[in-house]
Amino acid sequence: MTAELEAILDYHKASKHNFKTYAPGPHRLDMSIKPDPFLNYHGTRHLNLEIWSAEQIKAEVFPAYDQVFSPEKLKPSELNAKSISRLFFDSFAISAWKKADDTKWPLRVNPSSGNLHPTEVYLLSGPVKELLKAPSVCHYAPLPHALELRTEFSQKTWELLSSGFPEGTFFVGLTSIYWRVSWKYGLRAFRYSQHDIGHAIAALTFAAAGLGWKTNLLADMGSEEISGLLGISGEIGPERQEPACLLAVYPADKTCTRSRISSTVVSAFKNLSWEGIPNSLSSGHVEWIGIEKAALAAQKRESNYFEKREESEEESEEESEEIKSGTQAASLLKTSNSRNLPDLEAVPLRSIIRGRRSAIEMDNSAYMEKETFYAILQRTLLENNPILNTLAFGSFTHLLLFVNRVKDLLPGLYIFLRNPEGKERFKAAIRPDFLWEKPKNCPSDLEFYLLMEETLHSFAAQLSCAQRKAADACFTACMLSEFKEPLNRFGAWIYSYLYWECGILGQLLYLEAEANGLRGCGIGCFFDDPLHETIGLKGLEYQDLYHFAVGSPLQEIGVITLPAYEE
Repeated sequence: MTAELEAILDYHKASKHNFKTYAPGPHRLDMSIKPDPFLNYHGTRHLNLEIWSAEQIKAEVFPAYDQVFSPEKLKPSELNAKSISRLFFDSFAISAWKKADDTKWPLRVNPSSGNLHPTEVYLLSGPVKELLKAPSVCHYAPLPHALELRTEFSQKTWELLSSGFPEGTFFVGLTSIYWRVSWKYGLRAFRYSQHDIGHAIAALTFAAAGLGWKTNLLADMGSEEISGLLGISGEIGPERQEPACLLAVYPADKTCTRSRISSTVVSAFKNLSWEGIPNSLSSGHVEWIGIEKAALAAQKRESNYFEKREESEEESEEESEEIKSGTQAASLLKTSNSRNLPDLEAVPLRSIIRGRRSAIEMDNSAYMEKETFYAILQRTLLENNPILNTLAFGSFTHLLLFVNRVKDLLPGLYIFLRNPEGKERFKAAIRPDFLWEKPKNCPSDLEFYLLMEETLHSFAAQLSCAQRKAADACFTACMLSEFKEPLNRFGAWIYSYLYWECGILGQLLYLEAEANGLRGCGIGCFFDDPLHETIGLKGLEYQDLYHFAVGSPLQEIGVITLPAYEE
């Protein structure tokens, strides 16, 4: 076992919640050092982006939500100031302000644990009509909805950088500031920050699809390379940014097969002059050594990364006749083409993605139609779902479902296997006395089974840190990820990716809920090992990494909603 893998496993164990004790966290919230949720680079040139009013968004009925699952059928938008403005407005901008008594706070299109927003966003692009005269790297500032110009570079460098990518490609980089989340959640913050990266990836992908664009995770980029391209190399201290990933955004009618940017071009960025000084986020800090160690261990290092990548590709070829669960490329993880989706052609995309909210409380008298429930499950499959194309290393996550209130479905504990090839291995890993009965009305392409018929909504809440919404929801999903095998195969850095997949699925569930007149809520606080023990899981073959509730929301009392940006 490598030192990095040992460090990640130590972190994972130490950051678990249990019935008798929670993972280490702050004894109290010190409001005097609460981190600023907005990072700004002082001394940079601001490029203001276009803003749409709530009335304008409400009037925009095209494209429909359903159309984003076939973005290649939409005419790709021209790359210009308007389309870049809309991309960021529909993915990372402020979506509304909330006000209760004398307290006012912003919400964003991309969700975040505790509304703390550790994720920072960067644009790396060639010239953009009416926006960028030269190839540039910009930081996105959601509060003013503007780009902060950090550096410009030559057209020759851009041509080398974008070589092999489709015409019209640009790049979006994501980073994390862990201090923003550890201020409130302590050691477990590293997990939550990775969830947020997954949500951000999906938020970007949905917004891009609405413009007739696709996103592609540049899976072969190392952490230091991403830092160099985004201008964050050498940052130190608790407020430093940790590189997460780089994504290519390109017209959906084209194909992108590149998984990295040339190392030669990356080296050239070391000589660029970077503008702007980041603002201080807090007057004081609390150090979490466990997060520091986990962040260091989870970095992609070229010395071992490409070796693991090559081994994976070789094994995929050798095992084409015997596909292992969760370790193949997304193209191998397909189910039948049959779909059972409701007609969502009349639901406008922009109203859904900008109207997404986390349910504070849910109506425990509301029931979901079984057709809606099955349609949501089908959306999480990789087949014909470009929103999941960013799962560059395959899918590892299955859904353990507490079904509380779905019409014509018995209440109880169910399993939905998103990768059918993993059924026997998963079945052998859990309790032998489970039923494994497929409901009579279940679509044939879903590996969906009743494990236990029982009213379990109170237990669902108990496992989710006694959060009532897990009991009041129509269903609560526990995301069980393959764990030991991907870590052994790819290395410690895949740990973050496993959480990204959960966040991507969470964002998909958020928008599916909204499109169907419901509401979702991500739940990062749950009791890890007690759930494993409940279903008979032992060791590290599978781990519970995220919970998510979907149901009918109750109206917030005493809270008013204000426009995202002043008219």
